[in-house]
Amino acid sequence: MHGDYATAMQEWWKKAKTGDAEAINNIGVLYNKGLGVDRDPAKAAEWYQRAADFGYPNAQFNLANLFYAGEGVAKDAKQAAYWYQQAAERGHLGAQYYLGLMYEDGEGVPQDQMMALKWIVKAADAGNAAAQYEVGRMLVTGDGLQPDARKGAEYALKSAQAGNSKAALLMAQIYEAGNGADKNDIEAYVWARIALERLKPGQDSKKASALVDDLEGRMEPGAIKAAERVIAIRNPKPDGTAPAQSPAPQ
Repeated sequence: MHGDYATAMQEWWKKAKTGDAEAINNIGVLYNKGLGVDRDPAKAAEWYQRAADFGYPNAQFNLANLFYAGEGVAKDAKQAAYWYQQAAERGHLGAQYYLGLMYEDGEGVPQDQMMALKWIVKAADAGNAAAQYEVGRMLVTGDGLQPDARKGAEYALKSAQAGNSKAALLMAQIYEAGNGADKNDIEAYVWARIALERLKPGQDSKKASALVDDLEGRMEPGAIKAAERVIAIRNPKPDGTAPAQSPAPQ
C-alpha cells in the first residue's frame, strides 16, 4: 500500500460496505499497525473477524496472530490454531508453518509430530523460508525426519537465499563440516559472515561469530578477499537511495 493512509481508508471503507473481504482485512491492518489511525488491536480484531468469516485467508492468519499473542482479544491458543488451520487450508504459507509449529508443541491442538511435519513441509515446498529452514535443519540433524543431509542442505540454501538468518548459519555449518555439501571454507565463511550480519544478538550470533573467527584463522588472505566479493553480491548493503514505501497489508 502506497501513499496516503486516510485516502486508502476511505477507499477501503466504501468497498467494505459492499462486503469486499480484502478491503475489510486492510482496514484491520490499519488499526492493527496504527497507520493513519490510532493503533487499536481490538478494532483490528473486529475487522479481521469480519473478513475471516468471509473465508479470506490473510484475515484468518491475522486474526490467528492476535489470538496467539493476546492482542485486542483474550489470548487463546485454540482459537489461534483454529484460524491458522482455516488459512492454512486455503493455501496461506505462513499459517501452514505456524500451524505446524503448534502441532509440534501441542499448543491449542493435541501434540502430533506427523501433523506438524505435514504442515511445515507443505509450507517449505511452497516456498516459505522459515519452513524451509526448519525442514533443512531436521534433515541435516535427523531431528524428526530421516537424516538426509544433502536434501537438508537444498532446503537450507533456498531459505538462506530468501534472507533467513538461521538458514545462513546452517549453510555455514554445512560447508564447514562437509555435511550435506562438499567441505568448502570460502562458502562457510561467506554464509557465516552473512548470518552474523543478519542475526540479532544472541546464542546464534555467537555461534556465527565464533565460526567466522575460526575460519579467518585458517584461511589465506586471498581467499578471504574472494569471499568478501561474494558477500557483497549475496548480501548487499542498502544504498539508501530507494524511496520509502508504506508497508502492504497482509
